[in-house]
Amino acid sequence: MMVPDWETNFVYFSNLLPDRYPGLWRQLSGTLLTHDVVFELVQGTRDIWVRDFMPIQIRQENVADAKSKKLIFLKFRYWPDYLVNGYEHLITEDGVCDNLPFLKDRICSDIILDGGNVVSTTDKVILTDKIFRENETIQKEKLVEQLRDWFEVRDCIIIPTEPDDCIGHSDGVVRFIDETTVVMNDYAKVDPIYGQRVRKVLEDHNLRIHEIPYFLDPDFDQVDEVDSAVGNYVNFLRLKNLILVPEYGCEEDGHAVEVLQRLIPTVPVVPIECTKLARKGGILNCVSWTNRR
Repeated sequence: MMVPDWETNFVYFSNLLPDRYPGLWRQLSGTLLTHDVVFELVQGTRDIWVRDFMPIQIRQENVADAKSKKLIFLKFRYWPDYLVNGYEHLITEDGVCDNLPFLKDRICSDIILDGGNVVSTTDKVILTDKIFRENETIQKEKLVEQLRDWFEVRDCIIIPTEPDDCIGHSDGVVRFIDETTVVMNDYAKVDPIYGQRVRKVLEDHNLRIHEIPYFLDPDFDQVDEVDSAVGNYVNFLRLKNLILVPEYGCEEDGHAVEVLQRLIPTVPVVPIECTKLARKGGILNCVSWTNRR
């Protein structure tokens, strides 16, 4: 049984984030402090995208004769294909987890999988089909079966990867709002055919779907870099009592906040300016690692 976003109350960031994005960090940390959210930095990281290389929290277990609960974390192999050809120095090694005592007993899998390609509720996970390319030695049906077992979920949902997206993470396409509801990018003006493909998969798994604004960065000049994530709002940071949504200084910002606030009326939705960060290919969910403590 997975720990969904809306049950998390603790968040970590890379130790590199404050120095690389001081303006973002001031706004981000200040907002978390205002809303009484506890946060810390993961030391020894090689890049800022902690969501991808940190373990995934599966569940909490009661400990006999103890008031606390044991945290169960699952660590997949972090070996993304977009870094293994000349950018290996950016791959944060598994040893970074040993800096956090509660991760010393983590469970490890040889399956190659980034944390950003895992969107979950308690009994469902959504991944893009990039998982097959990165683990091509494992037969597809067998891989899905293994993932269900590792995650301890009933349903492993595979959506198509967004065309020309070298990262291929599901958290840039769709997020769960609750156990049976998702919010996904509105691809009407960007790639309606791809949007229809994603929607069909989600509908086939009996999920209710809402759309959030999505547009392509009109001012990004790509030179040997990943695509800009400016225009993506679905990569928000969600905790039990707070949602932080990216903003880019455009009219779609307000609409995105309205969509999330309408769907989740009991939790404040706060915009965070993310243009500079997003032009590096990731946003708020990418730079955060949430868990239940």
